[in-house]
Amino acid sequence: MEYLILTALWFIYFTLHSILASTKVKSFFEKLLSSGFRFYRMGYTIISTVGLIALLLFNESLPLKLIFESVGLMRYLSLVMATFGVIVISRAFREYRFSSFVGLKKETSEFSQSGELKYVRHPIYSGTILIVIGFFLFNPSMANLISVSCILFYLPVGIFLEEKKLIEQFGDRYISYRKEVPSIFPKINRRSL
Repeated sequence: MEYLILTALWFIYFTLHSILASTKVKSFFEKLLSSGFRFYRMGYTIISTVGLIALLLFNESLPLKLIFESVGLMRYLSLVMATFGVIVISRAFREYRFSSFVGLKKETSEFSQSGELKYVRHPIYSGTILIVIGFFLFNPSMANLISVSCILFYLPVGIFLEEKKLIEQFGDRYISYRKEVPSIFPKINRRSL
């Protein structure tokens, strides 16, 4: 029963996350800006962060039922993957203004293809995949398998919704970029091997 609750909570979290990130909801709250609602992005960030922390705490409160034992090379690989995921995300954040990202300053609508964005369109999602798979391999419990599965199931949905907004915002420029740069997994250049 607790795993069903965990799955339902992830579904609710991702649904709320998508709704709050939608252009219509964002526009609605931006119209309220003149009437006192100033911190839409900050509120969105707080709701997303608190919700994620609550989900992870609930996940960790569930009974530890290991699917397999993580030892030796598996444990080392899990740490390497998670560490590399953190590095990818931290490098990706260099392309964004942190103060704008969390809502301390107004978001700018600049189109960037530099840094990690030269290799993948969604480096934060790339790093997230590495972190959650690494975490699962480090602690392969049933609860972690469910959480990782929910996250991996949502990522294509999140990418679809985000790209829809980016096409609205940047038009043909983003469509051309999308044709040249892969979504989350970088192309391997055979000449460099």
